[in-house]
Amino acid sequence: MDWIYSLPNWLFFIFCCGTTWLFSIVGLYGLRSWVAKIVTETAEHNDLVSYFLGSAGVIYGILLGLVAAGAWSNFQSLSNQVDEEATITAALYQDMATYPANYRKAYQQELKQYVKSIIYQDWPAHHRGEVPQESSKILRSFKNHLFAFIPNTPRLNVVHQQAINQLNELLIAHRLRLRGDQANLPELLWWVIILGALINVAISWFFVSKDRAHQLALTSLIALLLGSLLFLTAAMDNPFRGGFSVDASAFESVLYEMVTY
Repeated sequence: MDWIYSLPNWLFFIFCCGTTWLFSIVGLYGLRSWVAKIVTETAEHNDLVSYFLGSAGVIYGILLGLVAAGAWSNFQSLSNQVDEEATITAALYQDMATYPANYRKAYQQELKQYVKSIIYQDWPAHHRGEVPQESSKILRSFKNHLFAFIPNTPRLNVVHQQAINQLNELLIAHRLRLRGDQANLPELLWWVIILGALINVAISWFFVSKDRAHQLALTSLIALLLGSLLFLTAAMDNPFRGGFSVDASAFESVLYEMVTY
């Protein structure tokens, strides 16, 4: 299903709603005459269908609600992790200003390269569904250089220890961002969600109504509702992919500060 994230949001929305709507219309017209032919007691039959549709709707609504809530929670969590990683990087860059000039320049230059790598290499890789590696290499190199530094004054020793603590936090935030890209819904769960939507639409085909336009409108509304919910869940499922995704604006702001100040 990765190809869906190459579509713009409006086209993806139309695809989800259009697919469920077309499925509902084809099934309705395909079964309408057969259902009307085999049903003898219309009122009793429609009551029975209403009961099953209500039961299926409740069960499916609970499932989809939990899945959508989980997807949104994961989206928000990853967005916060990206902001935290950018904030720690900016603070660490400022701390490097207290180091001797030759070390300061080298350390700040590596951090600047790290941010550029995230913006221009990591994010395109995230959009492709890949796990980026270049920024990790730069961060490891910075860690090795910082750990090799030996402070020669008590004041610089305190600053150095704080910088190491911030670097450890940055390593954790960096790792969480890379792992967060893989925390999407399993394919099996997606098949269950899609099947549940189709079942709810299919149950509505068994209503018997003499008013064809009225039945068509109601069936279409159910299909469009389910299609829009599928779109929303899928759009949030991969926080780094598609039109509704976490962007690199936090790091772009950090890079602007690095270049400006």
